Amino acid sequence: ELGHFHHHPVETSTRDMAARPIALLLSALAAVPCAAEVAAAKEKDKQVYIVVLLPAGVMLVGSIAVFCVRVPAKLQAAFQNLSAGILISAVAGELYPLIVEPANDASPWKHYVALVAGFVIALLAMFGLGYLTGGAEDEEHEEQEEGEKQPNVKQVVDEEWGGKVSEIFSEKVDELMEEVDKLVVAVPIGSRDEIDKLVHTMMFVVDRAKRTLALPEPFDQASLKRMQFHADELRQNGESLKIATTTVGARKAIGIFEKTLAHIHGHTERMRFRRWSPAAQKDKVAEKISWPLVFAVFVDAAVDGLLVGLAFTASVGTGWCMSIATCIEMGFLGLSFCASVRNMTTSKLKQVVFVLGPSLVLAVFGILGDIIGTAMQSNPAVFVGFISFAIVALMFLVTQELLVESRETAGESIIVNSCLFVGMLLGILLGAVLS
Repeated sequence: ELGHFHHHPVETSTRDMAARPIALLLSALAAVPCAAEVAAAKEKDKQVYIVVLLPAGVMLVGSIAVFCVRVPAKLQAAFQNLSAGILISAVAGELYPLIVEPANDASPWKHYVALVAGFVIALLAMFGLGYLTGGAEDEEHEEQEEGEKQPNVKQVVDEEWGGKVSEIFSEKVDELMEEVDKLVVAVPIGSRDEIDKLVHTMMFVVDRAKRTLALPEPFDQASLKRMQFHADELRQNGESLKIATTTVGARKAIGIFEKTLAHIHGHTERMRFRRWSPAAQKDKVAEKISWPLVFAVFVDAAVDGLLVGLAFTASVGTGWCMSIATCIEMGFLGLSFCASVRNMTTSKLKQVVFVLGPSLVLAVFGILGDIIGTAMQSNPAVFVGFISFAIVALMFLVTQELLVESRETAGESIIVNSCLFVGMLLGILLGAVLS
């Protein structure tokens, strides 16, 4: 018994001495990230630069391509639908789950306040950007007119109001009033064809009256060439009308004819700046910079870059989906913006600055978005606010621009419209692979 009591404390002490280094080692290993975690963090740091620089590079390529490439309208519409599908899948699959419920350690009321704040701020920002683009359209048109007329279009109109302009405008007003009187008589009769004829006649007279006041410049050769192409296309559409043998075939043929006709009509009217439709180069350049347009494009690039960075912080898969969709969008924006810059100035220095600027802004704000998103992950409420902002901004782009412009171009085309669902499938598969 004495021996047992003598050896027992010694054995216990020995076990404790052996266990103590093991416990310290395990504690140290728990405190230091494993090699796999370190490698994953480094890999993610590398990826963020690729994800951000990819759309910036594509935008630059699009700007250069305006000098040698013309993208068909239906191909543009297909890319619009593809981009929209990718963004929808990214929002639904990756971003929405991050905000639907508060995190375990987050305050519910802070979560939902941040969610609402992000939505409201995003709506104000995106509609504000649209307003800036609209302002750019008006100023760009005014500067185009100013470059053609001396000393100022408004002054010319005012000086000529008592002469030719006043006379032509008065004639158009008289024509309009005659058609209105006919419409008043035709409505009670209820003839659909007669009412439609009178309405379209008045629309034509209104267009002529507006052109009388706007003093539009003559068509450039590029526009005339495109209209000639579409006129020949319209003739082919008309031949298809003649050989239609069924009701379904006739409806399809008349629909195609109508779209071509509407496209030609679009060439005769002043069109606003659109990222997917580069303007034809003018014979004479007014040397006037449309600063609202420049500002709007730079802000657009900054917002898109910020969204790419935030999306990558939230999820690697979402970041890649956003980057690919932004490549499509910014590539066409570079194409259109560079075409507009060529019509603003002949200065090579200004052209280089305006073309390179948005790409650089996109890259800088993309990296900034990743830094902000990473820093905000420790504050769940603020992080949710940023993600809700990103969701609204992305869905605004999808519903207010991509799908609207694609529908205008493609109409009922099954192939083009199916690209929306192809994009959604690609987004889902891409997210699954990267996960």
